[in-house]
Amino acid sequence: MRIEIDEKLCKRCGRCMVVCPSAVYAGERGKVPAAVRPEGCISCGHCVDVCSGGCIRHESFPEDKIAEVRRNLLPTPEALMELMRSRRSNRTITERDIPAEVLRDIVEAAHYAPTAENSRKVAVTVISAPEALQTIEDATMRLFTRLANVLTSAPVKPFTKTFLPNLYAEAPALERFRLRWLAGERPCLCNGKALLVFSAPKGYDFGWQDCNLAYQNASLMAEAHGVSQIYMGLVQTAMKLMKAKRVTTLLGIPASHKPYALMSLGMPAFRYPRYTKRA
Repeated sequence: MRIEIDEKLCKRCGRCMVVCPSAVYAGERGKVPAAVRPEGCISCGHCVDVCSGGCIRHESFPEDKIAEVRRNLLPTPEALMELMRSRRSNRTITERDIPAEVLRDIVEAAHYAPTAENSRKVAVTVISAPEALQTIEDATMRLFTRLANVLTSAPVKPFTKTFLPNLYAEAPALERFRLRWLAGERPCLCNGKALLVFSAPKGYDFGWQDCNLAYQNASLMAEAHGVSQIYMGLVQTAMKLMKAKRVTTLLGIPASHKPYALMSLGMPAFRYPRYTKRA
């Protein structure tokens, strides 16, 4: 990794040494630091972003990849809290398309989420083709319909009711979903116009954490744009019950990846004018 420091621009503040998680920099306060362990750099960008003098020349961050923070655009704590308080899983999704630029913003927000050791292993796959969404819906509904038929059949029903009461209680809801599905809706996907799949390599220790941090970023950006976003717990459960190859094919993710979070997106019929306090 090539890292150089322009001594003429350096303010000798030592911030790069303080913020670097990999101890790449060393030196005495008041003097120009040196990049003594460039091979240990994880390209997190902390040093470049904290340098007010712009003296660090980093191989991973050429000039066109560095931008000044426009603090006048940052939300106040009150504005951000209001956004989080008002966020809802609004399932009144309409037939309106999500503007392409809005969808790009949502995906970009996901990529700005932190990851363990700056591994950046999270992939965000966008599925918006109606036929692809329908295939996922059909696979989910068929799986749960078969499962429900077995668990509520006469021989198994007493066991399910006694030992799997939560699953037994879901049977009526699944039947309602099945009827909506037969009527041409996509109830499992909440009739969303796009599905975001957050995936990471199988065996990666922080796949779940990193993907759900990315999900949270995307969810907040979607809310800011007035786009409905719903966590796809039912579909996620179905994917866990399917063979890995079938899952990667359905979701269009790399064969080496595993989906850790799914988000359905769409334009709502209306927005909630109130929120109920939870704290």
